[in-house]
Amino acid sequence: MGAWRRNPAQWYEQTMVYCELCGRVIPKNFWVVEEDSRELIFCDPDCEQLYRDYWVQTRRQA
Repeated sequence: MGAWRRNPAQWYEQTMVYCELCGRVIPKNFWVVEEDSRELIFCDPDCEQLYRDYWVQTRRQA
């Protein structure tokens, strides 16, 4: 289960947060999920679902 978090960087800082699946830069709010004792960052819950349904399944088959 994930949770929304806010990027703590100030507007003048050049801290970039990227989605684990699509690579989009996430300016403020991002979706975080813990998996295997690490945090995965996504744009939103839809990107997480696509990650689980497609990306994880594709890697297991390879």
